[in-house]
Amino acid sequence: MVRVTLSTGASAWMVTRYADARRVVSDQRRFSSRAAVDGPIPPPPPEAGFPPPRPGFFSTYDPREHARVRRMLNAEFGARRVRALRPRIEALADEHVDAMRRSGPPADLVADFALPIPAALFFELLGVPAPDRERLRRSVDTLLDFTPRPLDQAAAFAELDEYMGAFVTRRRRDPGDDLVGRLISSYGQDLSDAEVAGIAAQLLLAGYATTAGTIALGVLLLLRHPGQAASLRDGSADVDRAVEELLRYLSVVSFGKVFTAEEDVTVGGRDIRAGEYVLCSLPSANRDADLGPGTDRFDITREPSPHLAFGHGARYCLGAELARMELRVCVPRLLRRFPTLRLDAPFEKLRFTPMNAAYGLESLPVSW
Repeated sequence: MVRVTLSTGASAWMVTRYADARRVVSDQRRFSSRAAVDGPIPPPPPEAGFPPPRPGFFSTYDPREHARVRRMLNAEFGARRVRALRPRIEALADEHVDAMRRSGPPADLVADFALPIPAALFFELLGVPAPDRERLRRSVDTLLDFTPRPLDQAAAFAELDEYMGAFVTRRRRDPGDDLVGRLISSYGQDLSDAEVAGIAAQLLLAGYATTAGTIALGVLLLLRHPGQAASLRDGSADVDRAVEELLRYLSVVSFGKVFTAEEDVTVGGRDIRAGEYVLCSLPSANRDADLGPGTDRFDITREPSPHLAFGHGARYCLGAELARMELRVCVPRLLRRFPTLRLDAPFEKLRFTPMNAAYGLESLPVSW
């Protein structure tokens, strides 16, 4: 465990071992999510206390309220709903592959495949009309970028709040059969418009960038391991096992949340004082030797481990099964449709996104 300085200037403890990270992530009582110090906005000074949570941003709620909202949303992201979405995911993947083939090589796999599929799916789930999606994507991109740009980020938050507020007002009059409509129909008496809008905004912020990053980085990783790519392409590899290895090895959410210690506590032999910030390096934790031998190697035949790419316990990612389904469909489908897919730029020239909430690539030039 080491001391680090966040992009906001705040000092924090970084937990790097698997067992310690699992403990911190799952312990809502000792490690609170109230302080939004992981984003671009500097935290308040300790003496100022924490502001109340933004309505609907349930990741910052206390454990009881967090569980209340999660119960409302569980069915929307459960196995049954995700299975029902598979045909739509397949159709989106085919649509984008066909468009790439029509336009011919080269292509940018981020802009042409990895990003638009999960983004379109998530906007459809929420019920956001197609003409509004690009505008919202720009706001989300700004807020997921941890490079401090206070004016731009404040404007993006304001635009997201304004849009979602109006969107929920319309849905309250005519709920419709989408996630927001079903939330209003089922729990509208228990949730204010502001809370429904906040839930939708948080889901949008968490909903597609991580999957897009994993698809793009996963394809790049497989192109650099052609034998493993071939086994996925010809069907000899276990797709579920390959997906778990992509999730573990890439861990595109580098640390998830920055937590605040609610009391003095010892983690990994270090004393953490109440009020200090703590984050967990998920890529480091997911390569800990505790998870098995050779965890620094990428191996799609590896026995799946209880990795922390989606968090753990009450903080386990709500959309984990949806992300898994998108990876199961998109990655093998792309490899099969483009059997000669190859990188169309030197690896050293690729630009990554280390200051983003979800690690990924700015672009991925490919040819076939």
